[in-house]
Amino acid sequence: MSQFTLTLEGNLAAKPELEHTATGQALCRLRVAHNRRRKTEGQWVDTTPMWVQVTVWGELAERCADLTKGDTVTVNARDDLNVWPFIRQDGTAGGVLEVTAENVSLSMRFAGAQPVTDDRPAGDAWDPATAEPAAESERELQPA
Repeated sequence: MSQFTLTLEGNLAAKPELEHTATGQALCRLRVAHNRRRKTEGQWVDTTPMWVQVTVWGELAERCADLTKGDTVTVNARDDLNVWPFIRQDGTAGGVLEVTAENVSLSMRFAGAQPVTDDRPAGDAWDPATAEPAAESERELQPA
């Protein structure tokens, strides 16, 4: 079995667009600009940005709708990629990469983030507040 992983980081170039399909499924579209910086003669120079159209589905789409233009995000994409070529006004070729996200997160490379609680029901196995306390015998390693 082979595995494909695409991870990219960039800035949201527009406010996320949240829609719902006819069946009620949430769909959010993110436009992400990935700027490649190069150091030329001691100066940082921005090259032409790579544009990525990210499609997000379900509960993750609902959460992505709270992002704002300018946020730096990290996107983990699935293996269904499309490239749409275009010609810029100056005559140079370009392209937009289209991906479907498995996960989207705020990048904390340049700014911090605040955790936000969600509406999950109590008793979630991942919630430390509702987890069963470990038995006394499980708290310490026992000799073999």
